[in-house]
Amino acid sequence: MEHKDHHTRLQKNSSRLTMNSTVSYYLLSFVIVSVAFLVTFVISIHLINPLQQRFFTGQTEYVSLIYLPHGVRVLSAWLLGWKSIPIITLVTLYTHWLVFGASGFSIMGIAGAMSGITCATFSFWTLAKFGMDFRISSAKVANWRDVFLAGCLASVMSSYGVGLAFQHDVVTLAKYFVGDLTGMFVCLFVLMLVFKALRKNKVRPYT
Repeated sequence: MEHKDHHTRLQKNSSRLTMNSTVSYYLLSFVIVSVAFLVTFVISIHLINPLQQRFFTGQTEYVSLIYLPHGVRVLSAWLLGWKSIPIITLVTLYTHWLVFGASGFSIMGIAGAMSGITCATFSFWTLAKFGMDFRISSAKVANWRDVFLAGCLASVMSSYGVGLAFQHDVVTLAKYFVGDLTGMFVCLFVLMLVFKALRKNKVRPYT
């Protein structure tokens, strides 16, 4: 009887530790993704956009030709899968409000924001359905080109959703697409440099 009680206590403690570990993992993921998204958003909107306004007259203020947050949401979807959607939702809606204000929270405005929130995850899922499962949870080892391909599809989905929501013209949608791709390229390039430096110093990034 005592042995059974001891075993039950061990199971409860193990379950509690597992739950605490899971909660800590998601909280850490939420903080990292949110901070990365906000930092890249500030760089894109407050540093890159003023420069492009100076060199490209008539450029729409809220369309960045190097939109770094797209790289963050693609990498989040690659690493976290469907779990990235609730993790990235809050920070995406916050930046959506910063750009569009209260008018961005109409039914169509929210639909446009949701297209940005879900596009990367759906792109990886769609490619997986066609035999190209680049998700980190799959058996296939994806390279940067695979992730970039998924990001391109995600940008198409996001641009289409935003276009429907805000009735943008084709030229504006093309700028969204270009901004997403260049932003994602910059993020992937920076990560490659980081991993190269870690390998050079014999540091394992996943330990």
